Amino acid sequence: MAKKRRQIEEEELNITSMMDMMTIILVFLLKSFGASELVVNPSIKLPVSKSDQPPSQAVNVVVSKSAIIVDNKEVVGIESYDDSKYPGQKLYRIADKDKVSFNVPKLQAELQTVVAQAESFSAKAASAGRGDIKFEGKVIFQVDKDIPFALLRDVMYNAGQAKFSEFEFVVISSTRGG
Repeated sequence: MAKKRRQIEEEELNITSMMDMMTIILVFLLKSFGASELVVNPSIKLPVSKSDQPPSQAVNVVVSKSAIIVDNKEVVGIESYDDSKYPGQKLYRIADKDKVSFNVPKLQAELQTVVAQAESFSAKAASAGRGDIKFEGKVIFQVDKDIPFALLRDVMYNAGQAKFSEFEFVVISSTRGG
């Protein structure tokens, strides 16, 4: 009889502490993953600057000559057209069908989705005792040097509307021979 009771007791497993441990490991790994270096999109030509500050971790927005990409997901296409003032030179813009004034609905929706995910993760981390992990409203722009400011202004406007308040730009440092 004592042998049966011991077998029954051994079959029960309390996984509460194991789940706590796994949650802590998950938060640690996600925090560690966020400390990786920024991957620069090879299809764009970055402007040159004398800045020597490394980019921090944030939402990555690439504005190339063909598309706007948010965290490796193509969101809106870019169209090129000939510059009437300078024949043979190309200019770039978001197609009129994809925007209303400064608002680009697809871009804003994607940025708002990223914000919602970051805020949800922050709330979960806070409930797990990690109040230091929170949404900071920071976005890093990788912008091709041939992109006109009017196009960049539209992208920055939509980022601001989606709760991003800190903008950083990736450039090539001229002090490194870039």
